[in-house]
Amino acid sequence: MNEAVTLHCALAGRAILAFRNETVYDFNDVLSEQMPGVEHRFEAVNNVNIGEDAAAAEPFAVEYLQSISLASIPPSSLRLKIGALLILIRNLSPREGSCNGTTMRVVGIRRTCLQVAILGGKFDGLIRLLPRIKVTTTDEDLAFILERTQFPVRLCFAMTVNKSPGESLGQVAADLRTPAFTHGQQYVALSRVTSLDGLTLLPSEQSPSHTDNVVYPEVLL
Repeated sequence: MNEAVTLHCALAGRAILAFRNETVYDFNDVLSEQMPGVEHRFEAVNNVNIGEDAAAAEPFAVEYLQSISLASIPPSSLRLKIGALLILIRNLSPREGSCNGTTMRVVGIRRTCLQVAILGGKFDGLIRLLPRIKVTTTDEDLAFILERTQFPVRLCFAMTVNKSPGESLGQVAADLRTPAFTHGQQYVALSRVTSLDGLTLLPSEQSPSHTDNVVYPEVLL
């Protein structure tokens, strides 16, 4: 078994889980910086879709549009290295395994596309090409519709617990420094691992021996 295959198998069965997007972003930034290799940076093209009534209003600053970070859209500035872990955040071709929530490993970087290998599931190890696409926010996300042209991915060395249902993993590190805040989150985080031997907990310094577990009894009735 060559080194690339060994790495692929190891990554397919591991995950860092956290309860909040901000924590996930911090993990991903730190781990990406520690990776060896050349970093490639891709800046998104941001536009605002406004109605005719607002056409004469003051335009949004480019810096403001670049600073908008939502879990539902890719980052405005995407920094990637060969071997980085990604999660797809849009359905591109579900029949071929390229659907929202699919985890992937970067195996090639081009100016107009990313070459990735799918991690886990029916399509494990298969190579796919990801183009840049236009991704838009919804009416609930912002007071306006943001159109962002970028690769529809985010770094995924760590992921939120809400993105992990259905995953069966050999190694899970659960970040409990920030406690769960909705019903069942704690259970989902701890049940993703196939064996307790593969579970690592990062406890809070204030309460290293326990953590809050949010359960609404009415949901269980």
